[in-house]
Amino acid sequence: MYSKIYEFCKVKNEGSILFNSPNVPTPRVLYIMDLLKSENIPFSLDRFVKNNTVGYNVIMEGPSSKMISAHHDIVNENSDNANDNSCSVINAIMVKKLVPDVNVVLLDGEEFGGMGSDRMSDRINSGHFGPIDWVLNLELTGKGGDNFFIGNYKGPLFNHILSLFNCPIFNTPFNDSVNFRKNGIDSCVINSLPITEKDSVLEYRSKKLDFSILRNCHKIDDSLSTIDIIDMQEFVEKVLIEILK
Repeated sequence: MYSKIYEFCKVKNEGSILFNSPNVPTPRVLYIMDLLKSENIPFSLDRFVKNNTVGYNVIMEGPSSKMISAHHDIVNENSDNANDNSCSVINAIMVKKLVPDVNVVLLDGEEFGGMGSDRMSDRINSGHFGPIDWVLNLELTGKGGDNFFIGNYKGPLFNHILSLFNCPIFNTPFNDSVNFRKNGIDSCVINSLPITEKDSVLEYRSKKLDFSILRNCHKIDDSLSTIDIIDMQEFVEKVLIEILK
C-alpha cells in the first residue's frame, strides 16, 4: 500500500477545491475510490456544497468510536503534493486495512478553511457514526517515521498520545482539527518530522528535528524525493496503530 504514493502523486487535479466539478469528483478522488475498490475496502462518497463550492469527502466507516482523518485536496496542481498531504491519505487507508473497525475519512477543502471537516463535523454531531470519542488528524506524515509532534490541542486524545509517547508539542497552523474542535469534537493533529545532523534545526530531547520540510507545502519542492515509504510504514505501524489500541 505505501508504494501507492508514487502513483497517487502523479494524479493531478486542476487546482484547489474551487476548481472542483459540480458533477464529477476530482482525479485524485477518483484515484482514491479506485484504490479502495482494488483493496476491497467499503467506502461512500459524500458530495457536499458550501459557499457555492462542491466538495467530495471519502468515508470508510467502522464500528469504532475512533476516527482518523486526512485531507486529500491540494493548492498547487503542479506539485507532487507528496507530504502535504498525499502521504497522509495513503497512511490513513493503510490504517483502515490494519484496523478495519476504525472510521477513516478523507476530507476535501482543508486548504480553504476546512470545508470538508465542517461537513464531517455535522455528520458526526448528527449521530451518523454513533459515538465518536475523537478524531486524529494526519498532516504531513511522509517523513520521520516514529519521530513526530502533535498540535497543542488539549483534551482526551492529546492526553492519550502523551501517555504513550514522549513527543514534542507545538502550536500549529490551521488544519482540520481546528474545525472539529470548534464543532465540539475532540481532535488533535499529528505530524511526523525527520531527524538530521544539521545544526540549524530545533533540538528536542537530544534529537535534532528538521522543520525545513514543512516549508515545502504548496510548492514544487513538495516532491516525492522528500518522503520515504519506510518512514510512512514506521509511522503507521509504530505510532498510529499504538494510538488506536
